[in-house]
Amino acid sequence: MTHDKLNKLLLRQIKRKYGALENIPEEILPLLETVSKTYDQYERDGQLLERAMDLSSQELTEANAQLSSQTEELKRSNGDLKRFALVVSHDLKEPLRTINSFVQLLLRKDKDNLSKEGTEYANFILESVDRMAALLDGLMRYSVIGKNKVEFQAVPLNKTLESVQKNLHFKLSENQGTITYNNLPRINGNPEQIAQLFQNLIDNSLKFKNCLPPIIDIQSQPYHYNPDYYQITVIDNGIGIKEEFQDKIFEIFKRLHSTQDQYEGSGVGLAVCKRIVEQHNGKIWVNTNYKDGFSVSFTLPKADTSSSSSTNSSSNLNSSSIKNFA
Repeated sequence: MTHDKLNKLLLRQIKRKYGALENIPEEILPLLETVSKTYDQYERDGQLLERAMDLSSQELTEANAQLSSQTEELKRSNGDLKRFALVVSHDLKEPLRTINSFVQLLLRKDKDNLSKEGTEYANFILESVDRMAALLDGLMRYSVIGKNKVEFQAVPLNKTLESVQKNLHFKLSENQGTITYNNLPRINGNPEQIAQLFQNLIDNSLKFKNCLPPIIDIQSQPYHYNPDYYQITVIDNGIGIKEEFQDKIFEIFKRLHSTQDQYEGSGVGLAVCKRIVEQHNGKIWVNTNYKDGFSVSFTLPKADTSSSSSTNSSSNLNSSSIKNFA
């Protein structure tokens, strides 16, 4: 092998050792040839790696720029959707009120002139207007949650449930409903949203009851996977839900019962629950192993004892089971 074919890096090392190329012993030239090829391969690999890193860096920069652009676009789209939902839910209420008023006026003034069939049609219109209004209210609530930051504070769940029971008094009485709970904890959250969460879940249990008077039991325990959270479970003795639908139950406008006319509702309530729980950095899920009705669990952060000491007295309210309202 001639000296000019040796790798340049190897030649510099040889010169440092032997002073001149002519001083290289003939017997090590085959070895130097092998080493030279190794050096050449090393340099080629290094060049390839450098080019690959340059390309990867460029691609990563482009991907980050694209992701940033998509994130901004998604934020704009979400903002537009929220504004759209608020405008639509607000503006559509006015024509609904007009329809409702005129149909009721028609039933009052021309009641004697309407046929039995005409009266039924008018009542169908009123029922549809009520369902549409409920749907718009649900859409507005859903779009508002998460739009603005909310203040968190120590929330005694026993106290919250007392307020929820008052709000649902007539519905509980009408359905002969029973709510039971005992010594529920204090959590860190927004009081209005937490009340809405429980009200939606209890209202859902009252809607999807079976032939028995509804019994709704609310339990709590430390969350096994995170000591900073409580796990709250709401159980009822209603019709339950088929297993294949349990992963869709929290989707907005999703109504899963085939006999939908039998059960009222807009399909927004549980989607609102999911949003509220997620805004409190928790998660919500259906307990698939429960077969005697419906059972749903969710996690909420524990109240900071140092910030909630001023409201300790409110957690010592009556925590006995709440009996039948009928």
